[in-house]
Order: sequence, then C-alpha cells, then structure tokens
Amino acid sequence: MGKKIEETKCTCQACGNVWYYGKDEVQKNFGEKLQNLGSDMSNTGKDMMCCTGCLPALFIPEKQKNNNITDLDTCPNCRSKAVTKEKVVHDV
Repeated sequence: MGKKIEETKCTCQACGNVWYYGKDEVQKNFGEKLQNLGSDMSNTGKDMMCCTGCLPALFIPEKQKNNNITDLDTCPNCRSKAVTKEKVVHDV
C-alpha cells in the first residue's frame, strides 16, 4: 500500500486554467494572513495612541504587511474568482 497525497484541483471558469495546491500551501497562506492581521492590529493601536496626543507614538515604526499573499480562490492567470474546486488523491 503506497502513500497518498491529497490536493485541491482548481479550474478557472473564465480562462480554463487548471492549477493545484496542497495542504502546505493552505497552511502557509493562513499563516501569512494571520501575520498581516497582527500587523494591522499593531498599526491600529499605534494610530489610536497618536489620536490621543501621544507624541512618542509618532516615532514607532509601522509594521509592514506582506502584499504578496497568494489568494487560493483566485485564478493566477486571469485573476477571476469564478473557480471550481475538487479534491484529488494521488497514489505515490
């Protein structure tokens, strides 16, 4: 009995592009989104301190967001969100 790999097969309904991703990409994508959320929360806290007149808060650097996060629900070819997904299992 061999090893099985489960992937998600995505097909774009607009351009016909087909691509696959696995659970590693899902976990990486989720982690990157959480990091961006943390950066947003930190920047909001800094902005709220500045609104109350806290001058030193102006010198706190902004947390940078990762703008290169792959949207797994969008076609990488034409950026359409008209995507169908299905689970595919490969025997290795």
